Amino acid sequence: MWPLLPLAPAVVVLVGIAVAAAIGAFGVSNLATASDDHAAARAALLASSLGARLSQLPRTERLEAMQHAARKTGAEFIVVSRDGETVIDASLGMSDRPALRRVIQAEKGEAITGLGRVRFASQVLEPASQVLVAFVREPSAPEGAPALLRALVALTTLLVGVAAAVAYAVARDANRDVEFVAGRVRGMIHVRSEPTGEAVPVRTMDEVGALTVAFNDLVERFAAAQTSYQSDLERVRAADRDRAAFLAAVSHELRSPLNAILGFADILATEVDGPLTGDAREEVEQIRGSGKHLLDLINDILELSALESGQLQLSRTRVDLAAVASDVVREAAGLVGARPVAVHLRGGGGVHARADAKRVRQILTNLVGNAIKFTQRGEVVVYVGREGPFARLTVSDTGPGISAQERAEIFQEYKQTKEERARRRGTGLGLAITRRLVLMHGGAIRVDSELGRGSTFDVLLPTWSDRGPGGAA
Repeated sequence: MWPLLPLAPAVVVLVGIAVAAAIGAFGVSNLATASDDHAAARAALLASSLGARLSQLPRTERLEAMQHAARKTGAEFIVVSRDGETVIDASLGMSDRPALRRVIQAEKGEAITGLGRVRFASQVLEPASQVLVAFVREPSAPEGAPALLRALVALTTLLVGVAAAVAYAVARDANRDVEFVAGRVRGMIHVRSEPTGEAVPVRTMDEVGALTVAFNDLVERFAAAQTSYQSDLERVRAADRDRAAFLAAVSHELRSPLNAILGFADILATEVDGPLTGDAREEVEQIRGSGKHLLDLINDILELSALESGQLQLSRTRVDLAAVASDVVREAAGLVGARPVAVHLRGGGGVHARADAKRVRQILTNLVGNAIKFTQRGEVVVYVGREGPFARLTVSDTGPGISAQERAEIFQEYKQTKEERARRRGTGLGLAITRRLVLMHGGAIRVDSELGRGSTFDVLLPTWSDRGPGGAA
């Protein structure tokens, strides 16, 4: 901050010099005007007094009288006729007849003679046919100008010096106060008292002091906000822990009877306790289907809760994507039922991802299950390949497709397509969970779809290199 310290005295010095220069110029200008006026008055006085004397002298003595007056006063005199002809000349160069005519006509004014720039005045002599003209030299420098300038320089030096010293002292004190406040603010980086450090002491009652008070008020408000934030955060964490404990308890309480229901339904379906009628078998299948659906919903909710709370951790290994895709396709073929839908696997082997095998299987199962659910005829294709530094899994179907508006929402929690809402199936968490799992791997998921022409989901996962995990394959 040191360059700011000499700024105030420098400004004072510059302003003082500028004001002194303006005053000096104004004073010299006024002195010059006064000197010119004095020369004009002196010329008029000399012309009047000498003219009165010459009128009383004989013509033979007038030249001597004029020369004597010129030596004594330092002025120039000349007597001319009305038509500009020189009668008596006691000057140094005013013999130009046209010039003399102009002087006579003007009676008084300014002219250039051998003396330089002069003021002149005329006086009519007796007889009236002759005119006396007196020329008084104007000073080359205004009278009193040197003294004025010396006094002005001395006064300016004194006042500007004092003002600069005062400005320097004020600026130094202000600079010290600012540096003190800045140092204390920088010291808040090293926290001494939670959460905002120590308050800055107020040393002055000027603008810096007011700024310090305002800063301390702001720090206090920040401290209050920080305390409130910590309190709210702790309550949220407690609520999150309670929710996790509640979901864990509820999941256990729900899963146990659901597993029992599904187990007994499987036993009934195998007809171990005796053959079933057609209606009974249909009712058993409804029990199995509804129970399986309810178990899937519970699992989705628990999975999302684990993702949100950070409890779900990945176990990254070298995963053969072709092998995982083959298992998923084989298991998913049973979901087709009697519909004319074929499920295929395409792409070569040798594509390995650095990922959690269980979660990759979950991702692919969700995408393939959705594709089969919405495809009434045609095919569902799973492709394994590469895209730049990533391993790619692609699931394509020939289903109804997804509109542009729905494509922007399908990865959000509890958002479903229009067809899903019409069927009243699912919670809208499948794709949201899939997206979060992909992002946890450091990958990406995208969708390309058009109404009436099916959908394509691409999943990009980090590849596994033989040189080590995370390297390029």
